[in-house]
Amino acid sequence: MKEEPSVEGNCCSGLFDAFEFTRFQDADPPKRKGVYVIRTCQRGTPAEEIREKAVGQAGSIGWDVAEKFLCSRLNRLSEIGDCPTIYIGSAGTYAGSKNTLKGRYLEFSRRHTAQYPIWALLSSGWELQYGWMIVDDHPGTAEEALKVRVQKGTRREAAGAGEPMNGVRFIQDSRALPAEPPNPKPTPISPPPISLQ
Repeated sequence: MKEEPSVEGNCCSGLFDAFEFTRFQDADPPKRKGVYVIRTCQRGTPAEEIREKAVGQAGSIGWDVAEKFLCSRLNRLSEIGDCPTIYIGSAGTYAGSKNTLKGRYLEFSRRHTAQYPIWALLSSGWELQYGWMIVDDHPGTAEEALKVRVQKGTRREAAGAGEPMNGVRFIQDSRALPAEPPNPKPTPISPPPISLQ
């Protein structure tokens, strides 16, 4: 297993000082809005080997729809680079949202977009930490700002070491947050006219 370098000396140094971190499986975040982070503290089987094995198992199901879905999630393991930060997310992004840090954490057990890569890492000897910070106003904005700062730190660290500047990639969906929250009011649908003939 490969132990991660000290958090103090890596690309994320200082970025997560306000976060409370614990072992992933032992996390007990509050029922509040905020930002959460998953980072590695010790690596097990190389991520690409885990991906290949997991994708092979997904293919053995024999159900194309399930295989396609699982592979789209498991292929995210290829995105893990040298940075220990592998996921940054937020809870309660939109006004009126009932999502909380606790709720988002529990979703990793049943429906989170990154649950399959996380499960694959945990079952392959990786030790992960789950961290959170309460952000009552605009947690989505705080999430995006942290992602940008982590990427800048990784590029700066790589440039200082004379390495290619690949930046950090996360195991999450690469789509950006929408500029506006979805419209909470459904569009009314008019019934078809009734003919009396």
